[in-house]
Amino acid sequence: MSKRSKLYYSPKTKVHSYIDGADRNDRHLVSHIYATKNGPMDPFAPMCVRGWNRSDGTGFSIFRGNIGGAGTCLTCLRRARLRLPPVKSRYRKTRWI
Repeated sequence: MSKRSKLYYSPKTKVHSYIDGADRNDRHLVSHIYATKNGPMDPFAPMCVRGWNRSDGTGFSIFRGNIGGAGTCLTCLRRARLRLPPVKSRYRKTRWI
């Protein structure tokens, strides 16, 4: 089992609530929705791959409760409305950190 696969969530985990989070590196981007398992101060995984905004694709740094200058991510909104589980992290190249 790789380090990344142990980090974040099980698809069977019950979602408590959702919060918006604006990227700390650029608030003018869209914000993403993060599912929480215990309460609003406990984000555990974003609802789309772009929510993992660290350069290694396995972490995030957000301003909780803030909506980005370009609104909220449509993929995150769709997944939350359908009550789908959060997405697992995976490596992807980013232009941030």
